Amino acid sequence: MKKRIITENYTPALRDMEVGEVLTFPVKAYNSIKGTIIPRLRLEFCVEDADWKVGEVDKRKGIFDVERVA
Repeated sequence: MKKRIITENYTPALRDMEVGEVLTFPVKAYNSIKGTIIPRLRLEFCVEDADWKVGEVDKRKGIFDVERVA
């Protein structure tokens, strides 16, 4: 199955994820997503105890996955 890579609007894509869902992003978004967007969303959704897990970067393909874990 071919993965759909999210190339824009990272925050809405992460915000709208369901628990267990996995999205794929380009490596250029790694620092923004891991260092800024996910911490902000954790605070925004703190009552729900929401959390996301950032996977390893596939250096050959230039992508990484993010999973909504809670």
